[in-house]
Amino acid sequence: MAEHFLTGRHILFSLLFDLVSSIRHPEILRKLWNWTTSPFRNFLTVDDLLEPVDRTPEFSTLKNRYLIGLASVAFVGWVGCLVFGISINDREYTAKALVYSISWCYIMLRVSMKPPLTPPYLVIAFSVTSVLLSLVAFGNDFSIHGARVAVLDLVSMMVPAAFAAIAGTLQLKTYKPALNVANGKDIPSSKLSCPEDDVNLWTWSGFTFIQPLLDLAMTRTLHEADIWSLSPFFRHKNLFNKFLEYRTLYPSHSLLRFLLVSNSLDLIIDVVLELWNAVIGFVPPYALKEILSALSSNSPHAKTRAYFWTLITFIAHLSFAQVDLFKSWHTRRCYERTRGQLFCTLHYKSLKRQEVSGRVQKDGEMKNADLGKIINLMQDDSYAVAQRFWEFSGIFSSPIRIVIALVFLYQILGWSALTSALVVLLAFILNYPLAKYDLFIRRSSLRSKDDRMNVVNELLQNIRFLKFYGWEYPWSRKAQNSRETELQWRVKGNIVDTLISFIWVWIPSAMALSSFLCYTLIAGERLTVSKAFTSVALFSQLQTPMVALPGQFFAMLHAYVSMQRIEAFLNEEEVPGWASTLSESAVDPGDEVHEIGFVDASFEWKEASIDDIAPARFHLGPLDVIFPPGNLTIVSGATGSGKTGLLVALLGEMHCTSGRVLIDKTSHQVAYCAQNPWLEHATIRDNIIFGSSAPFDEVRYQSVLDACALRQDLAIFDAGDMTEIGEKGITLSGGQRARVALARAMYSQAKCILLDDPLSAVDMHTAQHLVSSCLSGDLARGRTIILVTHHITLCLPIAHYLLELEHGGIKHQGTIPELDERGLLLNVIESEEEPFLETQSSDQETLNEIDDTAVKPPHPPRSYHRPSDGKLIEVEARAEGRVSLRSYATYIRAAGFGGWFLTLAIMILIRVINIGNQVFLARWGEAYEKKYPVLIAFTQFTGYPWDDLPSPNINVRPWLMIYLYISTVGAVSVLFYIVLGYYTSLQASRALFIALLHRITRAPARFFDVTPIGRILNRFTTDINIIDDALQNSARNCLSGILNFVASFGVMLFVVPNFAPFALFIAWLYIRLAPPYIQASRDLRRLESISLSPTFAGFDELLRGITHIRAFGMESRYQNAFYAKVDKFQSFDHWLVNGWLRWRYDCLGSLVVFSATVFALWQGVTDGSAAIVIVQAGIFADASRQLVKVAAQLELDFNSVERVVEYLDVPQEAPPVIEENRPPAYWPSSSGELVVEDLVVRYAPTLPAVLHGISFVVKPAEKIGVVGRTGSGKSTLAMSLLRMIEPSGGKIMIDGIDISTLGLEDLRTRVTIVSQDVALFSGTIRSNLDPLNQCTTEECMQVLESCHLLPLLNHEPTEDEPTVLDVRISQDSMSAGEKQLLALARATLRRTNIIIMDEATSQIDSNLDDQIQETIREELFGAIVITIAHRLKTVMDYDRILVLDEGRIAEFDTPHSLLGRQNGVFREMCRKSADWPLFVRMASDARSRSRSSRSERSSPG
Repeated sequence: MAEHFLTGRHILFSLLFDLVSSIRHPEILRKLWNWTTSPFRNFLTVDDLLEPVDRTPEFSTLKNRYLIGLASVAFVGWVGCLVFGISINDREYTAKALVYSISWCYIMLRVSMKPPLTPPYLVIAFSVTSVLLSLVAFGNDFSIHGARVAVLDLVSMMVPAAFAAIAGTLQLKTYKPALNVANGKDIPSSKLSCPEDDVNLWTWSGFTFIQPLLDLAMTRTLHEADIWSLSPFFRHKNLFNKFLEYRTLYPSHSLLRFLLVSNSLDLIIDVVLELWNAVIGFVPPYALKEILSALSSNSPHAKTRAYFWTLITFIAHLSFAQVDLFKSWHTRRCYERTRGQLFCTLHYKSLKRQEVSGRVQKDGEMKNADLGKIINLMQDDSYAVAQRFWEFSGIFSSPIRIVIALVFLYQILGWSALTSALVVLLAFILNYPLAKYDLFIRRSSLRSKDDRMNVVNELLQNIRFLKFYGWEYPWSRKAQNSRETELQWRVKGNIVDTLISFIWVWIPSAMALSSFLCYTLIAGERLTVSKAFTSVALFSQLQTPMVALPGQFFAMLHAYVSMQRIEAFLNEEEVPGWASTLSESAVDPGDEVHEIGFVDASFEWKEASIDDIAPARFHLGPLDVIFPPGNLTIVSGATGSGKTGLLVALLGEMHCTSGRVLIDKTSHQVAYCAQNPWLEHATIRDNIIFGSSAPFDEVRYQSVLDACALRQDLAIFDAGDMTEIGEKGITLSGGQRARVALARAMYSQAKCILLDDPLSAVDMHTAQHLVSSCLSGDLARGRTIILVTHHITLCLPIAHYLLELEHGGIKHQGTIPELDERGLLLNVIESEEEPFLETQSSDQETLNEIDDTAVKPPHPPRSYHRPSDGKLIEVEARAEGRVSLRSYATYIRAAGFGGWFLTLAIMILIRVINIGNQVFLARWGEAYEKKYPVLIAFTQFTGYPWDDLPSPNINVRPWLMIYLYISTVGAVSVLFYIVLGYYTSLQASRALFIALLHRITRAPARFFDVTPIGRILNRFTTDINIIDDALQNSARNCLSGILNFVASFGVMLFVVPNFAPFALFIAWLYIRLAPPYIQASRDLRRLESISLSPTFAGFDELLRGITHIRAFGMESRYQNAFYAKVDKFQSFDHWLVNGWLRWRYDCLGSLVVFSATVFALWQGVTDGSAAIVIVQAGIFADASRQLVKVAAQLELDFNSVERVVEYLDVPQEAPPVIEENRPPAYWPSSSGELVVEDLVVRYAPTLPAVLHGISFVVKPAEKIGVVGRTGSGKSTLAMSLLRMIEPSGGKIMIDGIDISTLGLEDLRTRVTIVSQDVALFSGTIRSNLDPLNQCTTEECMQVLESCHLLPLLNHEPTEDEPTVLDVRISQDSMSAGEKQLLALARATLRRTNIIIMDEATSQIDSNLDDQIQETIREELFGAIVITIAHRLKTVMDYDRILVLDEGRIAEFDTPHSLLGRQNGVFREMCRKSADWPLFVRMASDARSRSRSSRSERSSPG
């Protein structure tokens, strides 16, 4: 009777809800209600979405009529039953009919008056409950009254079943959050939003809405275009905008608090559903107890009771399947939102964080996060925090499970069960010190991982330079040592984890042993089969929360550490609010006037802390200047005087210690061109347009190309301005990069343009063109241009104002006429200009110097260029189909065949022990009754090993001892299994990392040109992390699943052979569902892996170009692009596919346990046999469910090995050392020649030659200048000397040795190149000068002095930096000129006899350059010097000049001879220069010195 009133309670709740909703409540009550229910509402609502929403509800008149009709039928039927009950005077039946009559009447009226648009959940719950009660009534009536009465119960359940079925087809939402939500009939496409936003209750309950994707996966490989885009409720721009709103409302709330608030609904649902599993999870053990008790009794209704509890178990298992599905969706949403929020927060912070590449940290100081650490924050820490939200409920449910299990055990075993509680308490006591140590290890491990990533990142970022110097192998060893340090911490963590895992894995056995010992030996009770197996089931139930709880506790501690690391990053210094367009205002708050300049402002690179005793190495200011609006201002000064610092300070990138900065960066009013141009990995056109908010202006764009002299450069490329320039602009020369960056600034709509010495990277003629066409004229009109340059004379005609800096302060400033009147202008020009120049200040010869000679036709694209679409970076390869056997073999080989053989043997042993344990317990329980039929199947061929044991009624000790032996052997096996797993995993991790590192290190330079660094870093982070942490467990879980499947299936067949056909059918169903899941999840995992690379590559690009991004006000553009990347990456998440399979497998598992129990009861087996069958059926169901999942997960994880193996096949350079061809220690000697014979070089076997059979000889100690137009082969020749490109014909002889026969390290450590792009590493000046620590302190100091660095560095000794060699530097902590001087010092220190100079002094002022050239002549007197000329003056006094033209030698002779050659290419180029008289005089002087030198060498004695 009570159950029917319970059913009617659903209708009562619905009625009350309708009544309350219809009443208008006071405002205070509404506010109180909103505050109380806020955690139970979605944080992101439909009104928060940025996308257009389809708010038109779907209404089906037909469905509504069906619902009204069914409710009417039910109402009429129950009214009839009511009349019948009254007529027969059956009060119980009358009350039941009355409840149902009223309920269906209300349903009929409600559906008629207020047609439901979404499923009426309370009414559906009422209908489903009615069906279940009718089903129970059917069973009772059928067993008592027969089929005639029972058929009425079937009839009574038909109407509510039909009503629930139809009501469940109503849409869950009355709106669609996007206009392109997919439905079940649409072919999956990225143009459609995920169909989870357009589902009804039934498609949602079974996840059938993803069936189209699974069907497609069975027909072909899934591609990006096949995957639905994220639901708007998951899109990161919507989520992060909500976060920004929240932070505005609650600025004092922490990030963690926001994550808890924004996910409160999901967390509450997670906890509630988990508590259902925790409480109802004990129904199966209780049912097992009742079933075994029924079988052991002789009651006539015992079997009926056993069937009843079997059905209850089946329903409980089905509820777990459904609850787990719903719970998993909410935890998935919580996890993905948390992970996405953290990703976006880290990126957002990176856009506002103070630029730190030029900042140097002292030892012991908190380091600012660099690329390696930020990637770790994303890949490790964000995942660790998000995972806690995924598994949030476990930390609440585990204690509840433990308490319920102990109470249950107490009811079965009495006070003996308390000993198990003591065992648990002892385990927690032992875990406390381990937990503290584990936390320490975690922090240290993360720091070591950051260090390893930093070294790997530096290696990859500077790989070209390291290869130049032959230092890639020592640097690779440095990365390997960092990895070993990380693995040492991992070993310590493994030891702690082994102890913890062993304690909690063996706890159930220890609890069972202690409880059984007390129960039998001390209490003297009989351990029956029912009590034994129920207790073991409860101990197994205890194992899950007990193993999980410390794991959850430690994971929470790890997440706490990760959250601290994330918070530390978020607390790093930011640029001032006015310096970032992401802030409330990008204008200095105190600035009322639209001016540009400084008001008594001083700057340092880093904000001084209280502990800082030493002064900053560089101080800028005080600066007090207002730049004239709409005019050009020249900023000049010696190298290291602070010119670049002034522009950076104006942009807000230096810490302002006093004064104010005046600038307005809103509305893209500022443009910036740095001394070292930063370009995006995109096409040339995209770099110039740079995401301009204004519509594309073709006329303006073409004008910019002309003004920046880019026409001829674009003609060289097949794809023109659609050519991809690669990472760091690798496709372009230095001059081309500078002009593209200048074009970007000039194309922009900015009113203020900051230019940092763009003329230094171009030749004289191009500089004149830029000054006349770009820096003046229409493009410059009305714009405030601040130009840092050494070429004052060239720019004076168009300049209005001049500012000269000295030692970080203003030396002179004023308008040009003012300075001229005061007699200062001439002083400035003399200090900055070369004294012989009149019309320009620089005679620079870069890659296109000869392009401007007069006697040549327009240079067309070369015929040997194959037409292309301009793509440089290839799309990342993605494997298709199953993971290759080679990937599996590679991992097994890396882990060790012996380790895997032992693992398999121990796993088999553990299964044998577990089965033996169950058989022994059954034998023990039945021994009390003197019956042993359960063991017949297992011992029909052999005798019992315990045949001679006394009855446990007489002496229970031998039985306890055997149980102790079995438990001990099991414990030792488990311990060895855990240790072996960690060992093999460690071996595999070490071997694969080293193999990947070595292969990447030895890859040719071309590989890094076409492969983004982010793509490579993805292997070293995501894939290596999976190999480190997940792969071993996946492999062992797969093996465990196979063994459990085989063992449990075998045991069931032994005991109940008739179950075999049904078991095979169920197994077939499992296998039948597997292929679509495996295909889809494998493809999604691969897509997810490759979609991570652009995210990391984007971070690398962002950190390198953050100053430019903020200068142009493009932070929002980059943040939006990041949203799109993370959306794309997250859309490939295979969780929905997992949910689809999991629900079906859980339902099948429930069916397996139910059918196996029914078969055992039907066969009439004993209680011991039934216990074994039921336990093994559960193992079989779990193994069947897990087998496909873990096999699929194994394949997904092996995708990481596959991606590593892919890079193990990259092309390799020649060996570093060839032992049989080692050069002598003195090689190359100062008396050796450089001979090039018929050299032919091509970049790929299928491409035409770039150098065509060139031959020349360089004599000992000769100085050679190399000139030629763009693409003539100058750089190719330099690269050939280092074998960065292997020749396809001819040979290069150095001091009598063919360099192709040498190892690369032997060659590159004996030949030195100094290029324009300087690589510096985090460390000291000493470590950058001499990374291999091969030179003395005196030698290092000597080269610093000879290269004129000491005056620039202006070092003051401190405790931390006693000498200038101890000064800590990083990639951007020095000016461009200082870096080039340091690079020159590094090259000089190597003391090699062949030096290649490639624009090595392009960023150094003219006076200092003269001193440097003199140093080169003195320090490198006996060495061969080959200079790719950038200043004609630099090479004019060289011994000979090599002129290249289209890969052939056009001229090769002394400068004097070439200048005297009529119509010669070199002569014509020099004649166009205003320094023609200077060049003639220098060439004559060089000729005289050469003759004098030869005569001195030829004279006797």
